[in-house]
Order: sequence, then C-alpha cells, then structure tokens
Amino acid sequence: MKHPATLHRRLGAAALPGLTALCLLALGAGPARAQNDPILVGQSAGFTGGQAAYATDVRNGIEAAFAGANAAGGIGGRQVKLVTTDDGGKRDQVLVNTKKMVESDGVIALIGYTSGAGTEVTLPYIKEAKVPILSPATGNMGIRSEFNPWLFHTRAGYRDEMTKIVAHATGLGLKPRVGLAYLGDVGPANLQAMQAALADYQLKPAAVVALDRNAKDFGPQIDQLMAGKPDLVIFISNAPPIVKIITGMRERGYHGQFATSSFSGSRIVDDLKHHARGLIMIQVLPQPHRNALSFHRDFHSDLKRLPDGANIAANYTVLEGYIAGRTLIEGLKRAGREATREKLATALTAMPEIDFSGYRIRYARGNHEGSRFVDLGVVTDQLRLKF
Repeated sequence: MKHPATLHRRLGAAALPGLTALCLLALGAGPARAQNDPILVGQSAGFTGGQAAYATDVRNGIEAAFAGANAAGGIGGRQVKLVTTDDGGKRDQVLVNTKKMVESDGVIALIGYTSGAGTEVTLPYIKEAKVPILSPATGNMGIRSEFNPWLFHTRAGYRDEMTKIVAHATGLGLKPRVGLAYLGDVGPANLQAMQAALADYQLKPAAVVALDRNAKDFGPQIDQLMAGKPDLVIFISNAPPIVKIITGMRERGYHGQFATSSFSGSRIVDDLKHHARGLIMIQVLPQPHRNALSFHRDFHSDLKRLPDGANIAANYTVLEGYIAGRTLIEGLKRAGREATREKLATALTAMPEIDFSGYRIRYARGNHEGSRFVDLGVVTDQLRLKF
C-alpha cells in the first residue's frame, strides 16, 4: 500500500481528508478528535426487555467508575464519557448498535455488553474494526472459544462456574440427578460447558431445556424438568425465565434445589420472594457490601457521585460494571490522553496485575481471561445471600 502522502500527490489535495479517515479506521485509531474532547466509550445493553434491570446495574457501575476518574482529573484532563445504546436483549441489534458506536460515534472502546449471544455475533466485526471490547457482563463460553486480541474479560466464564456448582453438588460422593436450563439463542458452547462439568463427575443430565430470554410462558419447560425428577436444576439464563420456572415448579410441589449462574443478577432474590429460600447463587465477584477495604470504599463513594446514586443498590452486578470501568480507566491512563484504539489494546495487554483489594485482574499476550474467581452463596430464610 502506498504512503498517504504519495497518494495525496497523485490524487490531489481534496482527497486527503477522506483518505486520512480511512487510514485511521484501518489502524484501529478511531476518528480524530479535538484535544480536550471527552474520551467516548460505548455500551450496547438490554435496557428494555428481560435484561433491563441487569443492564441498568452494569451501566451504573461503569458510570460510577468513570465519575470517580473524572473527579480526579480524567485522563490527562480529558473526561471519560459512556455512550449507551439499547439492544433489547436482541442478538442482531447488538451488531447494529456496535457499528453505529464505532463508525459514527467514534468510541475508543466498547464495554459492559449484556447479551452473550449478541457479543458472540459481533466479535468478527470487532476484530476487523480493531476496537477493544472490555468486560462483556456474561460468562458466555462462545466468546471464549478462541483468543481474540481485542476482547478483554474481567470475570470468570461459565465453564468455571459450572465446575464449581457441580463439585459442590457431588460433595461427599453424591450422585444427584441434575436438570439443565440454558438460553437457546446462544451458540452451543454454554450447554457444552454444563454437560462437560457433569461429565467430569460421571454424570449425565436428567433433563435439558432451552429458554427464550424474552418469553412469558415456560409451561413446556416446567413440564420437561418435572418429568426428569432432578435433585438440582442449574440455570444459565437472565432472571425472568428463572423466576417463572422456579415459581412454577415450587407451586407444583418440587422440593429439590435450584442454582443460578452469575447472569441471573442479584435482583432475582427480590423477584422470587419466598421462593428464593435455598437458592444457590454462583458469584464471580467479591462481596459488594464490604466497606473495610479501600477498593470497596471507592466503589461506594463513586456510586454516590451519580445523580441518583443514593438510590442505587450496591449489588454484585453494579460491582461488575464498576470493576469493568476501573479496569478500562487503568488501561486509558497507560495509553495516555492521545490514546487510540490500538494503543489502548496494547496498554491493557501489557499492564501489570491490577489488585482491587484482593480481586485481581491480569492480562498477558495470548491470554485476556482476566479472572477465574468463582464463589457460591445460598439464600437464607431471611432472603439474604450467605457464603
């Protein structure tokens, strides 16, 4: 390819602005901006539909991290601003939103996507556009099946989550009957992770049901699960389908246990009310309510900087967004105030381990997993999560 200056001489001065923009996009640099313009970061999330509460929590956490950074002077004096778009939890809309934010809004990075399926179909475009994407708020295994140099995780994947819950269920040599419920609009990797975790302990699922994240009726899935007579039902799903199925099975006399992946979100306890008792919840983050550690104090302090901060519950999902935002800020600091997409990706890969008061994020060349931390909690009779 000829140097832009050579092309300029051959094609004429009028062609240079367009050529320069194309070269910047090809390098993953993004559109040029004025020196003191805010640094834009994009989020596509399901702010309407079955993921609305979850998406709002993730956004609030990211916004809190940015508010804290901006109060401290931003990135070399430049403020960091979140650009949000609603995908309604619809896979194809995620790609549409992503293209708009990358090509029209000129975001330097993407963050906090809440649709694993949407992230999965968007990754080829992200790789082609050379734009970093941080912290999809999902353990989706389809986006972890192969290394993508532009994708950076800050939480464990569903394979680690499923291994943890199956190991717990088979403790003391038990061989429980296990039902599996997963989102059917995602590729096969999540179900495969569930089945592989069972196979590690010589188990096969007693029942397997696919779920529509935005559906209202789950009668057929309840029938299938009840027919399988499981001792434990494990979900990888957003909260509304789980609430419907647990409530329906309890009303039909089911006395076994339920376990949810981290994707259910913390608000599911309030949604289930008394049916939440005994629910096993998989968590991939430290407990959000601690205030003795400096990182947690920053978390609670930065939440209060938001316009409605006093009314935002500091739950696990908000904390997940906050950790994502803080990680991006660390990368931006190292990339500098004149950061480009490529410089940011390089800075994130090369930065040393980040220690958020014991919760550690680490990247390396060829490994952007970030964290593999997994914990289990059980909802008590008082509807509190106990570890």
